Amino acid sequence: MENSWIIEASVAVAAIAFVALVVFLIMTLRSVSALLGQTNGIMREIQQQVSGLSAEATEVLRHTNEVTVDVRNKLHSIDSVVYSVKNVGDAVEEITSSLKQASATVAGTVRSKVVETAKQAEGPTEDKVVKVMQAVPVVIDLWNSFRNRKSMKSSTLSKA
Repeated sequence: MENSWIIEASVAVAAIAFVALVVFLIMTLRSVSALLGQTNGIMREIQQQVSGLSAEATEVLRHTNEVTVDVRNKLHSIDSVVYSVKNVGDAVEEITSSLKQASATVAGTVRSKVVETAKQAEGPTEDKVVKVMQAVPVVIDLWNSFRNRKSMKSSTLSKA
């Protein structure tokens, strides 16, 4: 019977140990449950923030697309301006070419008139000067006709 007291004490200690184990397991499970609750709350907040960010990112992409379309349209409108500038450059080049030809023609005419005048005036030097002075109105008339032709071309180009 002495052994029975030891067995009863051992069973009592084992029962107390089991109760203590169950209490600690319950506390651990409650902590885990609280932790899972917090994790769920955090996950919901993250989902809301991601949804908000997703909406903002979609809005940014939409604005970016609008800006891209606007820039593309403006570039297309600039194309016509660049084309017009090219046409103006071509016209200026043509006018410059015409001016060169006209000035060469005027210079040739003046030379021929001077040579003609010099050939006709075989007399004293004063006669030559008089002849050259007589050729000056012809040169002025040629110059005026050249300027008139130039202004007519300019007005024609500006109307186009």
